[in-house]
This record gives sequence, structure tokens and C-alpha cells, in this order.
Amino acid sequence: MNNHLLTINRYLNISDSLSLIEEIRAFIKKAKEINPKLKEYQLYDIGFIPKPDLILVKLYFLN
Repeated sequence: MNNHLLTINRYLNISDSLSLIEEIRAFIKKAKEINPKLKEYQLYDIGFIPKPDLILVKLYFLN
């Protein structure tokens, strides 16, 4: 099996979880528009690392 893992880091300053989900969806859509090769990948996992004034969101894609 020859899968490739791609990671994108995104820093967000959002206070409520609903806005966080909407922001992640919008970011993924925009990323796939900017980089057509990303359309070959599917979102595999999401990691959240809270910081004092923002959240680091790690998006893992697998093809």
C-alpha cells in the first residue's frame, strides 16, 4: 500500500466550537480550490493544540 500523508497546520483564534468547525470546513474547501492536487486526498484526522490566545489545528490528509 503506497499512501501519502499530508499535514496542514492552521492557527485559529476562535472562541466557540461551532465557529471552529465552520472555519475548518471553509479552510479545507479553499485549500482544495488553491491546490487541485489536494482533491486526490481525503481528510484523515484532525489534531487540536490549544495555545493561550489561539488554537493550532493540524489537518491530516491521506490519499
